Amino acid sequence: MKNIVFLVSGGGANLKFVQYSIKALNLNCRISGVIADRDIPFQYFLKEEGIEFVKVKYIKDNTLELKSELRRFSPDLIVTNFHKIIDIETLNEFEGKFINLHYSLLPAFSGLIGMKTLEEAKVQNVQFVGGTCHDVAEMVDAGKILYQGAFAIGDWDIESFDLIVDTVFKLSCLLLLSGIIKKLNQNKEIIQTAMINQKNVYFSPSLPFTSIEFSFKIFNEL
Repeated sequence: MKNIVFLVSGGGANLKFVQYSIKALNLNCRISGVIADRDIPFQYFLKEEGIEFVKVKYIKDNTLELKSELRRFSPDLIVTNFHKIIDIETLNEFEGKFINLHYSLLPAFSGLIGMKTLEEAKVQNVQFVGGTCHDVAEMVDAGKILYQGAFAIGDWDIESFDLIVDTVFKLSCLLLLSGIIKKLNQNKEIIQTAMINQKNVYFSPSLPFTSIEFSFKIFNEL
């Protein structure tokens, strides 16, 4: 059984999706721990799922707590959703184990946090948006790309921005799950395209699922 640790700073929607998907797909892995640098709003969920939660102090000049907890969990994979840059010493100690999700087609809009990428994409009238799951490197958002997914924008002034955000979030959840499966050697690649919110989404490489129907039920529960 492979161990996954999440580093979080937000609301945990990606984590919940991964947790539900591990069960739905009967994957040979588990989220063993969640480490946060602040109070989080979904500790009840972690308790219900039997996932250990640890709050640490993490700043540039104080990385000992994070490294200590990571050693204790002994993860096979670390998903970082921290709103902070991981220091090079920690990356080197757990080399090859960090992955991240970014809401853009990297290298576009690297360094922006969350859906600020889409706000900037709208300003620049970008015609294709999506997400990227990638390895974490010393340079921000510059690690090796594992999966990307994208769809076309018709007209920013006509389309619902909230619906675009929701579509990017959903396809990115699938990218993150795919990155986890790839890194832990869980399955083979199957799906290359999907319909999400009436948008034709294209993935490269193809996603490691025989179907993504399981995901729509999960999205309704988030």
